[in-house]
Amino acid sequence: MTIRIATTSSLFLTAMLLLPYSASAELTGACLSDAKTLCAGIQPGGGKIRDCLKLHVKDLSEGCQAVVLKAVNAKACAADVKQFCADIKPGEGRVEACMKAHFADASDACKVAMANAAAGDN
Repeated sequence: MTIRIATTSSLFLTAMLLLPYSASAELTGACLSDAKTLCAGIQPGGGKIRDCLKLHVKDLSEGCQAVVLKAVNAKACAADVKQFCADIKPGEGRVEACMKAHFADASDACKVAMANAAAGDN
């Protein structure tokens, strides 16, 4: 349990470091109220809001955490998807099924991301 929590926390930190705050409308929408609550008074621009949210990773709402983790999972598995599932049409769980079929061949980072997703951390 401790390892999974540490891994999940590391994934959140990695996401906040690697992804710009405005990486997607979904991330912005899911984290908007967190940013307003946790970072009130911070002037947007130059990554200041992202930096503020990094300081409050443990305080993020479940919705914001889920979106951040989903983004990290996608990033962690991007190369594996290209390698093993390039010919798979996205949608209706096809890429996920393809990656599950190639779990043993996936990179360690992708395996961790898929294990966290299977455990319900996304």
